[in-house]
Amino acid sequence: MDVILLEKVANLGNLGDRVAVRSGYARNFLLPKGKATLATPANVAKFETRRAELEKVQRDQLAGAEARKAGFDGFKLTITAKAGSEGKLFGSIGTTDIAEAATAAGQKLSQRGADAQRTAAQRGRSCRGRASAHRRQYRPERHRPVRRTGLTGRRE
Repeated sequence: MDVILLEKVANLGNLGDRVAVRSGYARNFLLPKGKATLATPANVAKFETRRAELEKVQRDQLAGAEARKAGFDGFKLTITAKAGSEGKLFGSIGTTDIAEAATAAGQKLSQRGADAQRTAAQRGRSCRGRASAHRRQYRPERHRPVRRTGLTGRRE
């Protein structure tokens, strides 16, 4: 199915690109969210008339994002949390905690803007080199065989 992108879509294309996508992706994601329109001759002509407007919206969004980025240059955020003697955190530090701490420090940040790719435990100095401590290891001596009786599935 050929569609015309009305905005930049990751791993697919930029504004105004005519791309061929699977019909389910177009029907279930691109078209309902307003990210694309079908590439019919009428829609192509309509898009060409709206192209300047859509490009201006995209430029404004990019300028706003760059202004926010400039505001965060040199900004450091420290969040204190309880940790055990081995350096493991009690609980977790999530995007809500990051957004609240940044707002308290004077930087406007929403929970969606605090998209943490890695957890805070992986970023902290005290947890470096301890990634294997978080993994569960299979220990066969802890597992005993289970015998089932009859059709009821009760254990003996």
